[in-house]
Amino acid sequence: MELLPREEFFPHWILFVLLGAVLLISGLKYLRPAVFQHFSATYVKPPSTIPQAKEHLSLSGKASWMLLLNYFITSSVCTYMMLLHFEIDRYYLIFLPTAFYFYQVFALYFAVWISGETRRLTENILLLNFTYQNLGLFLIPVLIAWLLNVNYSVLFINITLIIFVLFATLRLIRGFFFALRNKVLWYYIILYLCSLEIWPLIVLFKLLSANLKG
Repeated sequence: MELLPREEFFPHWILFVLLGAVLLISGLKYLRPAVFQHFSATYVKPPSTIPQAKEHLSLSGKASWMLLLNYFITSSVCTYMMLLHFEIDRYYLIFLPTAFYFYQVFALYFAVWISGETRRLTENILLLNFTYQNLGLFLIPVLIAWLLNVNYSVLFINITLIIFVLFATLRLIRGFFFALRNKVLWYYIILYLCSLEIWPLIVLFKLLSANLKG
């Protein structure tokens, strides 16, 4: 039986980068096994109630930053693979997922500064980090599978987009109910959602659409 050539190839270094991400997570699991013991509980419980949440989810914990680093790596690789698939040479776009994360951190601090709801900040930061840490973990097997099945690139692009949307929706819904439960004023919620969540996504969509058309 004659083997058919693949329609496209990705650079081999991508596989090594992803293997490096796997080693990063494996090392973290070996050194800090408690990090992953309560991950599933965080999907349904407030992050601040999870044991050792400060170390695993906050901006001051080393384990938290290792998981975030994994997200920065995998999301950049994912964006790069999409750019290659659509034959777009604007490689600076690989930094968009990382930049968007830091924008959302800034947005949270800005919303707290405007509203004065300082006590609510910690819970939202933990929820934000939990979302992106899990997103980075989910991307690893998807990207490796994509590398091994390049003829199904369109399918894997759709899968990654669905994963991003699901995690973003989950975070917004949990954050919304958290705000209601803690009696945050409605106009602060609307200000935050419209100005600091929805508007940037629209700008991001327009930017990506313009690049795809170009």
